[in-house]
Amino acid sequence: MENLDGGDIDAGENMRRTDRNSETARLVSSGPNTRPSYLNMLSNACGIIFLCIIIYCSFNKGVSLFSFHPILMTLGWMVFMTSAIHAISPGDVATQWMPIRLRSARHWILQLVSSSILLTGFIVILTNKILNNANHFTSFHGRFGLASLIFMSITMLGGIGALYSLKLKNYLPPLYTKLIHTVVGLITYFLGITTICLGFFSNWWTFGTVLTYICFTLVLISMAATVLRPVCKIYFRVAERFESN
Repeated sequence: MENLDGGDIDAGENMRRTDRNSETARLVSSGPNTRPSYLNMLSNACGIIFLCIIIYCSFNKGVSLFSFHPILMTLGWMVFMTSAIHAISPGDVATQWMPIRLRSARHWILQLVSSSILLTGFIVILTNKILNNANHFTSFHGRFGLASLIFMSITMLGGIGALYSLKLKNYLPPLYTKLIHTVVGLITYFLGITTICLGFFSNWWTFGTVLTYICFTLVLISMAATVLRPVCKIYFRVAERFESN
């Protein structure tokens, strides 16, 4: 069994408490020989296929301002946000050769790109509703979407705390700072994926039952493959901390 840092448990037991609070104590492995993660590949494949379907559905009946909303939201959550999570997961093909600091930088960049895309998608739908004199946040899809953007802002602020966790160690141990950031980030991701799924029940989605089931399957597989390893690693890290205490 491996611990969160990718080493053996015996090695982890020999690690001093001060080492656990050091800047190199991460939720990912820094080993260069990590095997490629097929879960990450599966998640990326499902996300790209789903994006292609959404692009087709968005432009199927012509081009309008609203057409860009589902595309931008899918691109933000299913492609860039998913890739940001993969960037700090062991075995990611794009980052497994990188040192830990470079992975963290890539994670930050992808998060910023994803946030920019999602904010643009939010502005698009907000503008579209204003132009059409429509009510705002009246559906579960809209409310979950707003909640996901709020949590995304909290996650970004928490990322700053995780980045400077060593300097904040007098207030909160670095391990807990990073765990809190990771947990809130996963909640944010769940909210975003839930928002996408609720979009299949909106008035816009009129593309048949079969395509709905296909899209549901792609989204859920991508989500499960993305969060499985981070969730398991959080569990083992917390369990290890309780055992050490």
